Amino acid sequence: MSREALQKAFQLSSMLLVHKTYLSLTHAIIHYFKSLNGVEDVVAYEIFEGATAQDADSIRRFPISLDEDFRDNNSELLLNCITQSQGGVTRCEVEGIKWLFFDVAEKVKPRRIILIQGQVNEEDQTIVEGLYLVYSNQVALLDSKERDALTHLLNRQTLELTLNEIITFYRGKGLSRQLKNSWLAILDIDFFKKVNDEFGHLYGDEVLLLFAQLMEKVFRNTDFLFRYGGEEFIVILNNCDADGAHEVLERFRVAVEQYPFPSGRVTVSTGYNVVDATDSPAVLIEAADRALYYAKSNGRNRIKDAMSLEATTPVLSANKN
Repeated sequence: MSREALQKAFQLSSMLLVHKTYLSLTHAIIHYFKSLNGVEDVVAYEIFEGATAQDADSIRRFPISLDEDFRDNNSELLLNCITQSQGGVTRCEVEGIKWLFFDVAEKVKPRRIILIQGQVNEEDQTIVEGLYLVYSNQVALLDSKERDALTHLLNRQTLELTLNEIITFYRGKGLSRQLKNSWLAILDIDFFKKVNDEFGHLYGDEVLLLFAQLMEKVFRNTDFLFRYGGEEFIVILNNCDADGAHEVLERFRVAVEQYPFPSGRVTVSTGYNVVDATDSPAVLIEAADRALYYAKSNGRNRIKDAMSLEATTPVLSANKN
């Protein structure tokens, strides 16, 4: 590596180290890769355990924007490459298209992969390889702070940071039920305490893990998934209208009800609310939680939209278990 390239790599590494969240870190490195001569496109992914040719749903694409409308065409390429890659930066060519495969396969779950399409020169590839070491270490460090240890979903501490970024994005754009917005939904496993009481906490942990894996399969690449605490989870649905938000949440409710959990039948109650940029994260969560209580006090295994609740509607206190 030349002296100039070494100095550039050092400056870029310093730039990456200032990012305090995985989202901002990955956005930054994608932006840099796109600036390289010869690069045509850059796409990042999270690869969850069990990703196979028969289970492409275990691949989640990193969202570039909350309002993007993107159809991914790289699943087959990823599935072919992940079985051969052991991590690091490698060149590959598929059907005449050149790629750099930027694969963080160790220290982190889920696995992170960035596909760089195009032909970069040797000096830029050397810089990319140097950035790999910085990026992979930084991702592992951020994951220890941002992700839940059991499910590997984002944790409660990361939720407020993410919500603030979403609120900032929508500020000044206005709010309409006819337009596509973001939606915050709280998912609560019904009667979860009975699972722990009857089968033990190991079974309870298995239910939580399988529930999280269902979230990864059912919700879309552009949605953000969190374990909020205990048996409560949060999903932020992005770029969908009111009907679309209800449809996605109903699809997940059915998926949970039909899944063969080891402890038997499991159901989920959901309360959700549109993300209004004039509200704080606490207000948004409170509104969704109010709708969740309504769903649980009116039969469970159902979905309730906070915006349909009248201000005067009495909400009975429900046992969250």
